[in-house]
Amino acid sequence: MDERIKKFIASCKLLSWAMRDEKGVYIANAFYAFDERNLALIIASHEDTKHIKLAFKESKVAVNIAKESTIAFLQGVQIKANFCKANEMQIQIYYKKFPFAKLLGGTIFALEIEYVKFTDNSLMLTKKLEFYQDFVKKNEL
Repeated sequence: MDERIKKFIASCKLLSWAMRDEKGVYIANAFYAFDERNLALIIASHEDTKHIKLAFKESKVAVNIAKESTIAFLQGVQIKANFCKANEMQIQIYYKKFPFAKLLGGTIFALEIEYVKFTDNSLMLTKKLEFYQDFVKKNEL
């Protein structure tokens, strides 16, 4: 993954993610920590919430992370990810960034990144930067 994408993802802490429901699409917001080594976004939630129940049914989810700004400085990523429970290392990453979350209870989950499209108008990029996980073929997305 391009270092500019990693740097952007690491600089933020709030994401929106979408999953399919019986009527189409459902969306939720979550604070996250970035597991740079495994390219995963680590979130916390309760297993009885609608978005977690839906993600367990269909693990392929979409994620958006953006910084509010003018169009000239717009930065953001669109991500396709796989939802799963976080491993022990990822749980530690999450609690290191959000230690107060231990008091709130819940479960820690991972959104394993399979694809990213990065927009950064501040760099005057004429082309979006894209990343495909090694096991994902471009025509599969």
